[in-house]
Amino acid sequence: MNIRTHWRRLLDHAFNPCCAFCHLPCISGHPLCERCHAELPWLLPEQNQPLSNHVNSLSAFAYQPPISNLLLGIKFGKNLHELATLGELTATGLLPQLEQIPEAILPVPLHVSRLHKRGFNQALELVRPLAKQLGAPLLTDVIQRSKATQPQTELDSSQRQYNLRQAFQLDKPLRYKRLAIFDDVITTGATARELVALLQHNGAEQVEIWSCARAILRQSHELMPQIDYH
Repeated sequence: MNIRTHWRRLLDHAFNPCCAFCHLPCISGHPLCERCHAELPWLLPEQNQPLSNHVNSLSAFAYQPPISNLLLGIKFGKNLHELATLGELTATGLLPQLEQIPEAILPVPLHVSRLHKRGFNQALELVRPLAKQLGAPLLTDVIQRSKATQPQTELDSSQRQYNLRQAFQLDKPLRYKRLAIFDDVITTGATARELVALLQHNGAEQVEIWSCARAILRQSHELMPQIDYH
């Protein structure tokens, strides 16, 4: 391919973007075509049930294909080129559900050993487009995961909660009263509940839990496959 052809293709893609899934023309302002966009497992409002203690929980999708496949590919296959697409779709799904904008967003932190092994924090990267649209700061140095926990995939619901006990610690004074915690997937909610308790103990007055996807079937069936990889 000569340089002229290369630039022609780049310009064509810029002015006529293609669907990230099927490569047909996109919906204006979206990364997917109309058909692929409609077929995604968007989560219904009534499926966004509070996890506990009336803490509001919002997710863009049910944890089903192709969203589940994308998340697994990102986390374990390091398919980073799909992060931007999924981040944009997550913002599209969450924005209409928001009743108010939090003062800041806390992406669920990874332990430093897992961060070094993976090379990135998928929760942080997925929420960037949404945070940018909301104009909300991302808290990446306030709370750290101080305990290298056992992978949640190996544990049942009660073991998950114990596994995460005192897994996080506050590194800096909390300056915000209204926050949103963001995770890639919510299953039992053990990770989110641990963080909510820590934030509330340190002065947060209102905390919501947001995620890209939620395992809605696991809410009523504890034998479903373990998919919370924190």
